[in-house]
Amino acid sequence: MTHRKSSLHLLKQLLFGVSLAGVAIAMPARADSKTHVAVDFDFATALDEPDTKNGGGGALRVGQKFNLFLVSFTPEIGGTYHAFGGNDETRLYSGILGGRLGIGKIVEPSVFAHLGLAHVAGLETRTAPILDAGLAVDLTLLPLIDLGLHAGYNAMFPRDDGTALKFVTLGAQAAIVL
Repeated sequence: MTHRKSSLHLLKQLLFGVSLAGVAIAMPARADSKTHVAVDFDFATALDEPDTKNGGGGALRVGQKFNLFLVSFTPEIGGTYHAFGGNDETRLYSGILGGRLGIGKIVEPSVFAHLGLAHVAGLETRTAPILDAGLAVDLTLLPLIDLGLHAGYNAMFPRDDGTALKFVTLGAQAAIVL
């Protein structure tokens, strides 16, 4: 029980820090912001799960991108779905909240992190917080369309036995800029 309390405390601190960073970066750039609606397509592979094989999935994300010279910050809200093959046919659904911090305009490398609530079904069925973090690079082809690639690490908070569902995603994303 103590492990869960410390994890929850760390989670609260992380969310508070991300919120403060977002406000600090976005405030001067309020006049230069655009809404991004993005779709991710993922290849996913589970780590340390012998009955869970590779799979796929994706995400739908919506956020307001704030620009400050060559730096941008995009607070996001969204949902994800990932399905894995194998004996347990694991399915994971989650609602997420987080953000992206990017550098550049036409080619924009970025880091991202999200925290959310996930439900997994398959061999096990449970609901718990989930965290993801990763790297992405976007290419602005037209002022209205961004295309990119991403890689992320995902972890659902631990089970009672201390193990966690962890997986890596590799994929592509497309965003409409409004």
